[in-house]
Amino acid sequence: MKACVFKAPGAPLEVTEVPDPKAGPGEVVVRVKDCGICGSDLHAAQWSVLPAGTVMGHEFSAVVDELGPGVTGLQVGDPVMVVPMIPCGECDFCRTGQALLCSHRTGIGFEAPGAYAEKVRTRPGALLKMPPGLSHRAAATVEPCVVGLHGLHRALLQVGETCVVMGAGPIGLITTMWARFAGARAVVVSEMAEGRRAMALKMGADAAVNPREHSPVKELVKMTGEGPDVVFECIGVPGTIDEAIRYARKGGRVVVIGACGEPDKFTPIRALQREVDVRFSNGAELREFQTAMALLACGRISTEPMITHTVGIDELPRAFAALSHPNDQCKVMLEF
Repeated sequence: MKACVFKAPGAPLEVTEVPDPKAGPGEVVVRVKDCGICGSDLHAAQWSVLPAGTVMGHEFSAVVDELGPGVTGLQVGDPVMVVPMIPCGECDFCRTGQALLCSHRTGIGFEAPGAYAEKVRTRPGALLKMPPGLSHRAAATVEPCVVGLHGLHRALLQVGETCVVMGAGPIGLITTMWARFAGARAVVVSEMAEGRRAMALKMGADAAVNPREHSPVKELVKMTGEGPDVVFECIGVPGTIDEAIRYARKGGRVVVIGACGEPDKFTPIRALQREVDVRFSNGAELREFQTAMALLACGRISTEPMITHTVGIDELPRAFAALSHPNDQCKVMLEF
């Protein structure tokens, strides 16, 4: 089968032929339909945390292609959303139907071959059958939807509260969507790229400003008379946590969703003096996957505005490289 593999830091991804995966006992092979390029993939390739030959890709939908011995409850051809991990299948969580809590799971697209390929091997506990009305393209956005939804839950956002969202990449846009869905009174997005600011307005922001030209907090104060109850940091570069703390009002909350792999620092007394609560978000629960799929399927939420490009696997190396530099592209989707 065709796969797009990581070779070395700074080197382009390479499309090559690799052996088809085979389903062993208790395993399933799925045929990939759609897979999003994630910022985590870009960071992983940049920071050189991957061994050469890694097949990335963890935001994807698929159809069941092969069932290994002992697998029940699935049929070849079933459309599925794939949670990007392989449960061990043997621990107490796996045996009691709670595979997402598996203590020995393996990350698809990082530790195990991912969906920048025609097929992926996993286990039934990582597969969620797609509800009627959910397209494969939308299903491939469920995983980033869950990242934003979990951040919303970590924020304890209440109806009528206000927020600033830092960054209008896919996660920032999805966080904006959820904040609006959850009843935020006002949402201001901070983003330097003009095209992404326009996209933020489509995803539910009341205003989107370039932080080099306008303060998102001042914009929010003009609208509501006060600073943000919650600041969502969705950028993940050194300095943005400190900036988020400066944005938060007294007694406000900062939720860090952006994944920064470099050393960073902030001034604790700035948060201490105003009793700002700083929380980090990096998890997911089964109910969040189920909620995101159900709401996408019935049209209550939509990620379509943020999907700017679709590419085939032969075009993937060029598209991946382009996303490594600032531009107005947002979610680029690999489709088979």
